[in-house]
Amino acid sequence: MTQPPRPILLVNPPLIGGIAFTRQGRCQEREEVLGTTKPPYSLALMAALVRQRDKPVLLVDLTAEQRSTESLVAELREAGSQPALIVFPSTTPTLLADVAEMSKLKDAFAAPLVCFGPHASTSPVESMARVPQVDVMIVGEPEEAVLALAAQDHFAPDAVPSVTWRRNGTVVPHSAHGSFSGFLDMPYPAWDLLDLRRYRLPMVGSPYVIVETSRGCPYSCDFCVAPLHQGHKFRERSAKALVDEIERSQRELGVNFFYLWGDTVTLNAKTFSVFCDERIARNLIVRWFGNARADNLTDPAFVHRLRRSGCWMLAMGIESSSPEIRKDMVKRLEEAKIRAAFQNLREAGIKSFGFFIFGYPGDTRESMEATIDYAIDLAPDFANFYPAVPYPGTALYDKARRDGLLTRDEWSKMEYSYYLLEGNGLNEQIVMDAINRAKRRFFLRPAYLTRHLADVARLAWTKPSIVTHLASRIFFGQKVVDATPPDLAFPPSRVQPL
Repeated sequence: MTQPPRPILLVNPPLIGGIAFTRQGRCQEREEVLGTTKPPYSLALMAALVRQRDKPVLLVDLTAEQRSTESLVAELREAGSQPALIVFPSTTPTLLADVAEMSKLKDAFAAPLVCFGPHASTSPVESMARVPQVDVMIVGEPEEAVLALAAQDHFAPDAVPSVTWRRNGTVVPHSAHGSFSGFLDMPYPAWDLLDLRRYRLPMVGSPYVIVETSRGCPYSCDFCVAPLHQGHKFRERSAKALVDEIERSQRELGVNFFYLWGDTVTLNAKTFSVFCDERIARNLIVRWFGNARADNLTDPAFVHRLRRSGCWMLAMGIESSSPEIRKDMVKRLEEAKIRAAFQNLREAGIKSFGFFIFGYPGDTRESMEATIDYAIDLAPDFANFYPAVPYPGTALYDKARRDGLLTRDEWSKMEYSYYLLEGNGLNEQIVMDAINRAKRRFFLRPAYLTRHLADVARLAWTKPSIVTHLASRIFFGQKVVDATPPDLAFPPSRVQPL
């Protein structure tokens, strides 16, 4: 009897120490940072691509389902399902824990283990050395590499240029950076394989899905992994394709909220205005949000068009009050354009979300206090304050190593709960205290509470556990819960300057 073809298993790893992480694109944060773990869009797209080629595929989000890897092994065995390939996303802070879990699937089914994500793109050779259980790391955009591996009768990673792999225990570097040539006409994501009720927006409590508008970022902010993963060349999908996808999702999934996914969705005002007009013409009752840059939002007419198209909120990285520090970050933003962007959003009725970085090299106690004052003065509807994180592969990481600022090259601590740099009078205690002080000063102002009391109440109603946890951290200094078990963490030795 002919055996049925073995499926490709696409799996988002489980919680780490009870903590939910997002592993989607460049995003690699705990759920508490933005109040949600994003739907695994990359896996849903891969599932659609694999199905398009008549290959069986399984998609499981262990984080969203709050399930263990062992339960998945048992389920697959009971169903008589034997995966041919195990593909999972991972990030810098989650890699060690993710691989420990995914190895259980590899051991159970003797299938190759394939990892993708921003960390795999930036540090594939060192990562393969540290996690010997992984057979392949995809460098760059993962879709074509996954399809090539899935099409093989026998596992042959040497035939795929954009992967780092092993030959008899020796790590073989990639020879190309993955770029998805089918991006502009890709299929509808396989959202039917996921329970979308598990992905809900803070404040509204409604399900949402991701619609990818563009790839590539032409900017060079030195702390960001996005260009290292998807390159600098900006590629955008057509307005019709985007609105078709939104309309189908609303019709088939009953979803009315959409995360327009791109590093800067409003980068090209001319073409994005076409999207707005298409959405308005179809009279769809939907709301969307996404990321933007302040210098893309200086035209009031464009911003009002965004609002008419259903824009609910836009997030912008402002980073610092200091033009000199922003220049060092290669985050070139003019003061007048920053203020114009917030004013235009306010007048159009679009909520604004400002991001600020503390402890960047060159920051001082005084400059961090000035950034708090600046955030209050700009008065975005929401704000978040992050420590500078030196992700491997970024120019910030190289700078921190070169100047002897990096205290620990500990990947599991390279996330927004920790500060790993030391210098210029700053250390982890000082920077994290400044961040908590920023949150208290920003969110507890009488003017803010008066203007946003309804938003605060909705946030507490939709995400009570996250609000409680953050309040304990901000007001009482509750210690951060380490996600990665001690036996998986690297020794916290100080890094020697390069």
